[in-house]
Amino acid sequence: MGVEAVIEDNRGLKSPYKYIGKVRTHIKKLLRKYPDWTDQAITEEAAKELQMEISRSAVARIRTERQNRQRDKHLPGKAELIAMATVADAVDRRNFDNRQMELNFKWDKEVSEKIEQCCHEAPPQAEIKSDQRLIERLQQGQRFGFSGELMHHLFLQEIGFDVLSTVFPPNPGAVYRSSDILATLFHSINLDIPSIEALKLVNASDLGICIGMNRAPEKETIRAHLAEMSEHYMSPKLIDRFAQVLLKRNFIDPEVFFIDGHFLPYYGLNVIAKGYFTVRRLAMRGNELYAITDLQGRPLFFITESNEIDFRPIISSSASKLREYGIDRPILVFDRGGYGIHFFKELDQIAEFVTWAKYVGEKSLAGIPDSAFTVGM
Repeated sequence: MGVEAVIEDNRGLKSPYKYIGKVRTHIKKLLRKYPDWTDQAITEEAAKELQMEISRSAVARIRTERQNRQRDKHLPGKAELIAMATVADAVDRRNFDNRQMELNFKWDKEVSEKIEQCCHEAPPQAEIKSDQRLIERLQQGQRFGFSGELMHHLFLQEIGFDVLSTVFPPNPGAVYRSSDILATLFHSINLDIPSIEALKLVNASDLGICIGMNRAPEKETIRAHLAEMSEHYMSPKLIDRFAQVLLKRNFIDPEVFFIDGHFLPYYGLNVIAKGYFTVRRLAMRGNELYAITDLQGRPLFFITESNEIDFRPIISSSASKLREYGIDRPILVFDRGGYGIHFFKELDQIAEFVTWAKYVGEKSLAGIPDSAFTVGM
């Protein structure tokens, strides 16, 4: 409404004020005489005949001022806009504000029916102590800022998150288990917390409810646990477990898999191979993180390798791993980094693949008859 008032409500200049009527009349006469000329051509002709400087934008305004007046007649006035805004606000308050404040419990018929069904169900039974502590705190009516994050516990429960995290040996003397550390990272990603360092800005008591603890682990505790967990070298086994569960639960579409690498810069003290960082456009120390995703972009598993490793062995190992997961002949899609005639012959024995036609000109591609293609996507 405010922008509309500034632009349309009789504010600002509506005509080239510095030209007297004689100049405007001469420009209009040229416009009628040469209707096909551009604004720049009219400007040059008027400047030559009048012996003065003429602005091209002024010619454009004079050409369109009649059209603007005709268009303004169809625009709603200020009173109409205010009336329309009042109606829109009333509809907004009636349909959205009340529903949002009441979480749709009364307004949404489907939700109210689900609530009645849940009332007749038995309360959830905790299988581990952390779940029991979580249920007790929620039954007491404790409020916290991350209540929506509890919906993700359905996913963790369905994939058997606690069982998957048992690949790491237990530490009897520690307050937090490996599953607590991984769950904290899982929930922090869903909450758009950008890094482990940023956890110092989060209410630890509120985040602790998500993992069934009185407090979430501090950033120093998380780093110490991750360092200890990395010493067991169980990450590949954990990734394999997750991938197999995701495929078994149909969270991943097994039809086609995309493979691509992303440079992950390293700022530590160790001397490692450098790679090209496209964001900064320079060579930096770091690793290459390869993501294997489905058609919807959902990741199945990751492979982290040093930069001196070629892309083609990663593709071969990914194909072999997909076969271990139960996909007999997976379809892989990758870019020109995997190009190689000898490599294609080897990969063709275990997988189908789609890639760039490297070193092939457009004329050569256009010359391939349609009958040569057996499958279209």
